[in-house]
Amino acid sequence: MSAPHEHPHAHPHRSGRLWPAYLASFTFMLGQWSCGVAVPLLVVAQGGTLAEAGIIAAIRFGLGAVFSLPFGAVADAWGTRRTLFTSIAGNAAVNLVPLLAVAGAGVAPLYLWAVLSGLTSSLFLPANGAYVAGTARPEARGSAFGWVTLATHSGVAAGPAIGGLVWDTYGQAPTFLVAVALGSVALVAPAFVPATIRTRVDLRGLPAMIGVVARDRVIVGSWVAALAIGLPWGAVSGLFPLFATSIGISAGAAGLLLGLQSLTNGASRVPLGRFIDRRSLPPLAAAGGALGYVAVNALLGFQSGPIGIALIFIGGIVALAFTLMLVQVTISARAPAELRATGLGGYSTFLSAGLGIGPFIAGAVAEPFGFGVGFAAAAAAGLVAVVVAAVLLAGPRGPYAGARNSAS
Repeated sequence: MSAPHEHPHAHPHRSGRLWPAYLASFTFMLGQWSCGVAVPLLVVAQGGTLAEAGIIAAIRFGLGAVFSLPFGAVADAWGTRRTLFTSIAGNAAVNLVPLLAVAGAGVAPLYLWAVLSGLTSSLFLPANGAYVAGTARPEARGSAFGWVTLATHSGVAAGPAIGGLVWDTYGQAPTFLVAVALGSVALVAPAFVPATIRTRVDLRGLPAMIGVVARDRVIVGSWVAALAIGLPWGAVSGLFPLFATSIGISAGAAGLLLGLQSLTNGASRVPLGRFIDRRSLPPLAAAGGALGYVAVNALLGFQSGPIGIALIFIGGIVALAFTLMLVQVTISARAPAELRATGLGGYSTFLSAGLGIGPFIAGAVAEPFGFGVGFAAAAAAGLVAVVVAAVLLAGPRGPYAGARNSAS
């Protein structure tokens, strides 16, 4: 099925290049996720509890649920280059904050790190996603999102592996200094993004902008499918290092396992993007993919060694990748071009809500009942979201069905 007709001025970046978005995604996540293993381990080293580690992860991921939509509006007003410079510089600086905890200030600086890390991600992701959606040809958006997600998850993969190895070899403080250095490399990317005219940020119009996008039940259903993915994924991202070390896996090996998950995620995105581009898939397929991911991750906490964990990570992640690819393509096609950052901000909002709620549920349940029940509880919450998404997505045949013409 062909893409809908689009307004000739709907894509201010269409003549631009996509590689800056790929570079920014990789290096931004490389710096941020170098702390992915270190922070939960530092929580425990500072005398914090398992539940407290879950709360810190919930804050970090959950802030995206609050700020992705308004920050999407900020990105629409500021333009991509300005927004990327601001978020990337903030992301690098934020990783200095845990050094206060290393110096003996307790767990409190890690709460601050979680807040600031969540805010910088909430600013970066909608801006970068909107740049990709506006620069790629409509018929190749799936592939473009595949490449940017490959870059993103290559950074998510390499970050914990590097952070875990530095933690094991050199200790706490060097881990965060390395994270700062890696995140700073991302500042190169926005220099190659075309400048746009800055407009006034008027968040008073945000409810109306959200209302325009949210009138499409398929977009809302796609958001809920992202929530279903985020719930178990957040539990894994926030608590896996503690689960792994509890069964005798080192911090470095835990980072490598998280790296395996993210490499599988990233490597699957390009072929999945091409598959989605070439098939008229019903939006309901996103609910099916989310169901597969939820089911596999319910088993994670009952594993006793790295082989079972690796098989779960590899098996479940393709379902996750397929779901989130289809969600992004669907939203990009159906949202008005001038509101794509808002639509993709909604995607980030719901995904971040799951990423925030998931570790909170898993941490609270795992404290008295163990990791097996904790991860399964987060997966059960994801199952509820899958059912809601399926109801909303049932009906339309393809991601371009009913897409709005921005010129109309």
